[in-house]
Amino acid sequence: MKLSLAFILLSGLAVFGEVVAAAGRTSKVDCLLVRCIQGGYITCDNYPYQKLDGCICGCAPKNGKNCVLHLQSGSDQQCDTTEQR
Repeated sequence: MKLSLAFILLSGLAVFGEVVAAAGRTSKVDCLLVRCIQGGYITCDNYPYQKLDGCICGCAPKNGKNCVLHLQSGSDQQCDTTEQR
């Protein structure tokens, strides 16, 4: 029973990872549907002191300046907002 549950959970995580990865590769992202297991937020220079929802750069605001994706793991990623949505 425990082995079956573990397999189901691992399979679900693998599928979810592929969905998030595919969403990151597409030019149009529905950020209401994208949820992160790893957790994160986005900051932009023109939104001072705000932690914007999002766990992929595709969810950064279209008018965001120098946006950065901050993941809970501690890694950061510079977002290119010219390719967003």
